[in-house]
Amino acid sequence: MSGKQFIFKILLTGDGAVGKTSIRERYMGKGFQGSYLKTIGADFASKKVQIDNNAITYQIFDLAGQDAYVAARSSFYKGGQAAFLVFDVQDPQTLTNLSTWVKDCMENSGGTIQTFIILGNKADLVETRQVSNEMAVEFIQHLVAQTGLTFYYMETSAKTGKNIELAFDLMGKRLLKKHNIEIDINLPDEVYEIGPGMGSGNVEKEVAEAVETVVQASDALIGGIYTESNILNERVSKLEKAVVKLAKKTDLIDQKLTKLVHIVKGIVAGEKEDLSSLEQPSDVQDDEENAEEDKKKKQQEFGVPPIPKK
Repeated sequence: MSGKQFIFKILLTGDGAVGKTSIRERYMGKGFQGSYLKTIGADFASKKVQIDNNAITYQIFDLAGQDAYVAARSSFYKGGQAAFLVFDVQDPQTLTNLSTWVKDCMENSGGTIQTFIILGNKADLVETRQVSNEMAVEFIQHLVAQTGLTFYYMETSAKTGKNIELAFDLMGKRLLKKHNIEIDINLPDEVYEIGPGMGSGNVEKEVAEAVETVVQASDALIGGIYTESNILNERVSKLEKAVVKLAKKTDLIDQKLTKLVHIVKGIVAGEKEDLSSLEQPSDVQDDEENAEEDKKKKQQEFGVPPIPKK
């Protein structure tokens, strides 16, 4: 079954020197140029590709990023259908400035540009990068809240070619879907889809965060159970001591009752008994206290003065 033909006008937007022209030339099959030559107004390139039997012609407008060309580039938005928003991972300001570029795209196109892919370019410069994926995703979530749109985000390198083909292929598939063409969009792990209610857009990361949350909750629960167990053990220990003390007191009372029965029997038999030992017993003392009491009695019995405590 033959496909359809489409012409998609796509804009490359972002601050000056973020690598828009290098991305375009890399996609067009040209080599990477290390020197920087700023774009005046806008540059244009065209490329034909096939996506699922559909013939696509990309009209790529590379807009100058410098403020001096604001007025000159405004007319190039007309008729645009989508835009790449490019920032330099070495410069956080180029990331936050994307909010202005989104606004310019939507206003100057008359609302026809509402499909965006964000590219964190110069990803090959690992040692000098200042924008992490987490920082980029957090900022994009603010863009989602402001616009209500869904954004895709990936890192690119015009020098190595990283994700350049992937970015344009994804853009073509998104635009085909907007034209009601049935097509599957399978995103690799390094591509983030961030839209209303979608969280970070990285399923693997969100699953890991969810697992970590469960682990932390489990640790907290186990810790709480351990604490409660310690408290319960202390209470049980106190109760055991109280029971032992009560048992000792009961034993003393039992001894007194036994002696009382013996005395009563003696009185009944006409014998004279000593009742002084039947005084009310005081509170039960611990073994150490009993030992100390016995020691004092023996010292008094043998006339030995008590040793003063130091």
